[in-house]
Amino acid sequence: MSPLIKRPIPLLLALAISTWCLASRYLHAEEPPQEIRIAGLFDLTGGGAIWGKSERNAFLLACKDFQKAHTGLKVTPIVEDTMFSSRQTVTALQKISSVDKVGYVIGATWETTVAMMPLCEAKKIICLSPSYHGKEYYARPWRYNFTAWFDDREYAGALVNHINERGYKRIAIFAALTPYYDSLVEHFTPRFKGQITNTQRMVLDERDFRSMIAKVPLDVDGVVMLLDNAGQIQAFLKQWSELRRDRPDIYSDDLIAYLEPPEDIARYGFRYFYSYPIFEQGALHEFNQRYRSEFHELPQGSSAVVAYDEATLLLSCMASSQKVDAVRECLVTTREYHGLSGTFSFNGKQTASGRQIGIKPLERYPAPS
Repeated sequence: MSPLIKRPIPLLLALAISTWCLASRYLHAEEPPQEIRIAGLFDLTGGGAIWGKSERNAFLLACKDFQKAHTGLKVTPIVEDTMFSSRQTVTALQKISSVDKVGYVIGATWETTVAMMPLCEAKKIICLSPSYHGKEYYARPWRYNFTAWFDDREYAGALVNHINERGYKRIAIFAALTPYYDSLVEHFTPRFKGQITNTQRMVLDERDFRSMIAKVPLDVDGVVMLLDNAGQIQAFLKQWSELRRDRPDIYSDDLIAYLEPPEDIARYGFRYFYSYPIFEQGALHEFNQRYRSEFHELPQGSSAVVAYDEATLLLSCMASSQKVDAVRECLVTTREYHGLSGTFSFNGKQTASGRQIGIKPLERYPAPS
């Protein structure tokens, strides 16, 4: 064979080997990790921001921890600010659904959740609220709206039971006009064994309570104060102390423990009692330490640990299947989920069972974590 024929053989062999290597690399290339997209809708700039910011942080922390434990997945969290506005909450949900193409949501903060519940249902978006569990969850057979938060009816029950046990005969009620406080008043009123002398309702931005306070008889044993924490509580207490010498016991929900702006309300001379969610302390301590390590502060508001648990549970269900009905079935059938907020179950429903509410005095402010 002539040299002219021999020389191309090494070149052809090299090309063949190169082609085989490239094909082998392509055939054996690692597949990209499965992406899980999950959204968080929280109040970051409105009246519930003191809880919403901690919910957001806990949500992101859950995504980070889940990603670390599941290296074959890619967790992509998306966060939107609801601004404690029903309109903005719906707008944010429409955006994450239509633009971001996300069908799984942790949110919203507090009662702005109510505004988005019909849209979650209509678009088959699975939505878990970390800080609202009102009567709306029982108004119709929802399929895609869930909550692992504590039942508003139990908040009211804890308050009225404690008041009845102390033998109070006459009380007055001051409550803001929100779905959450509507639930508390509705469930408190028929269970109180004494007389309710006044039930005063007001909008969230009301700060002048003088005429309302003047209508309360001097012999009331206590006042049920269900007001917003962004200055409304402080305005009410300050005006009562200026107008009257009597100091009936004050009963409230746990917002009184997270005042914004902060203020030592002990100086007004009242005794305060408030309802609060009971968490498993060992697990809560673990969460608080993990949160502090990540964000260099403790969470503000009780709902952060619930947001963490909801996100972790939802991600676990999504990792098994991203078909919405399969994820829904995974949530519905959850029994004795051992989270950092304690053990809870859905037991075929959209609301968590296994939660308890307690009552304790507010002996110093800020309340101990």
